[in-house]
Amino acid sequence: MTGILFCVLAGCAPDAWRPDSPYDAFLDQIQRKCGDERIGSKSISGDFLQEGDAYFLDVTSRYYHREITEQDYVDALSGAYGARPDEPGLRCLLSVPRNLLPPVEM
Repeated sequence: MTGILFCVLAGCAPDAWRPDSPYDAFLDQIQRKCGDERIGSKSISGDFLQEGDAYFLDVTSRYYHREITEQDYVDALSGAYGARPDEPGLRCLLSVPRNLLPPVEM
């Protein structure tokens, strides 16, 4: 039974357990460059990266891998955390170079 549950879960998220060194390096750059900034009432370093905010990490991963546009990324973070679109924390995130490869077609 446990094996079946594992297979079902693994089938739902095949990339969930794969390491992604370039994305991890991107998060490290965010930590170094934007760690002192805020998005709404949340600290980029503390609330998002150190505590592992699942929504922030998910939407940031999709932004990094070019699955969503820059505007969609800003809208998602602004809506979720009550931030202004021109907030310094958001501008800082956008200034960190992301994956330069085009999005993967599925």
